[in-house]
Amino acid sequence: MGSKLAILGGEPAVTVSTREKWRRPIEEEKKLIWELLEKGKISGSGEGLPLEFEEEFKEFVGCEYCLTVDHGSTALASAYYAVGVGPGDEVITPAAGYIGSYAGALHMGARPVFCEIDPKTLLMDPEDVERRITHRTRVINPIHMSGKVCDMDALMDIGRRYGIAIVEDAAHAAGCEWGGKKIGNIGDITCFSLQGVNPTGKPVAGGEGGVVCTNNREFYERMLAYCHLHRAGVTDELRSPAYRGLDAEVLGLKYRAHPIALAIALVSLKTLPYRTEKAIENREKLFRGLRDIPGVEPVHSYPKAKWHGLYGGWQVIYHPEELGGLSPEKFKAALRAEGVPIRGHGWASGHLGEHLRTIFTRGFDLWGHGRGPLDTRHGFMGLPPFKPYKKGDFPITEDLAKRVITIPPYIEPEEGLIEQFIEAFRKVAENYKELL
Repeated sequence: MGSKLAILGGEPAVTVSTREKWRRPIEEEKKLIWELLEKGKISGSGEGLPLEFEEEFKEFVGCEYCLTVDHGSTALASAYYAVGVGPGDEVITPAAGYIGSYAGALHMGARPVFCEIDPKTLLMDPEDVERRITHRTRVINPIHMSGKVCDMDALMDIGRRYGIAIVEDAAHAAGCEWGGKKIGNIGDITCFSLQGVNPTGKPVAGGEGGVVCTNNREFYERMLAYCHLHRAGVTDELRSPAYRGLDAEVLGLKYRAHPIALAIALVSLKTLPYRTEKAIENREKLFRGLRDIPGVEPVHSYPKAKWHGLYGGWQVIYHPEELGGLSPEKFKAALRAEGVPIRGHGWASGHLGEHLRTIFTRGFDLWGHGRGPLDTRHGFMGLPPFKPYKKGDFPITEDLAKRVITIPPYIEPEEGLIEQFIEAFRKVAENYKELL
């Protein structure tokens, strides 16, 4: 292979297929779906295959209670209800995050309060979280972006000291661990997404769907009452005097998952351990090869974290000052020309951070007539008038959004692909002066 950069007419470093070779066991999915169709069991929750999935997921995670819902965002909404989020509360969430992580709280009348990220891990910075706590803070919302696990020891300590609930967004993190414990068995409530189809969907995928896990009986019952209308046996499960007496329609919302989606997800769950181990093996091979190349730094993880990146990919941080100030745009264009299928930072689609969405830079009259937690003219339920965010408010998040490169994860890559990715990075770094 020549050293002339592909973007300047040379031969690309990547010559093998960049397609993922692993294929999901679709025949197993068909078998379970066919059984549901034959039995006519394509609606309902709390029995049959939906209950089987909850039991399997609960056993996999190691938690006490598990509920399935229709989406990851509604899983989070039910969690916010369970821990008592309401009008006038605040929820701390990272600026390098996602609207679905906090939308449920926003629609309950709570105000999202953004925080910075750790520049090495790209995850919620516990020190900045603590700086942003007020008497209105009800929840801290860690997001395990790309399956990278937040510093749960620090965040749980903050939660305990201030009496604040920890509601984890683990949409990308099924199968990941902290200190040998599966995510879903650490925070007060952990929420997962079942969106998409493997290998590109969420780690456990069934098209659409969500899961909530907790070890707290009260939170479990509040989630049951909140959104499991007509769940089989729901009135028997509501033991608390506060909810005893509710009928099978509980509080009227029906966020339950579709049994066909859970059939696909059940097969996905069974393949997750294999996919996790292979993804970690391939990521480590890639990261080892990149660590001695100037200008690039593989994302760090906390020592107690085990993560796979099966959804969201593997991040590399670009340092232009190490390559003569070569812009991130030119560096990324050169890598793409070499055949590396890179993407951007992976948070806040189209933005440098969540705080720069229109509803946060202008404010938003959520319910009309000057009501809601983002209204800039009036206070709301003890909240002061909303002060819009602006560019520059989160310099770490905004800067990294320009410099983070995401490489897709691989379970079974084409032979030699990881090595060619490494060579592509090395080639661009060694010949960067040709791009200045």
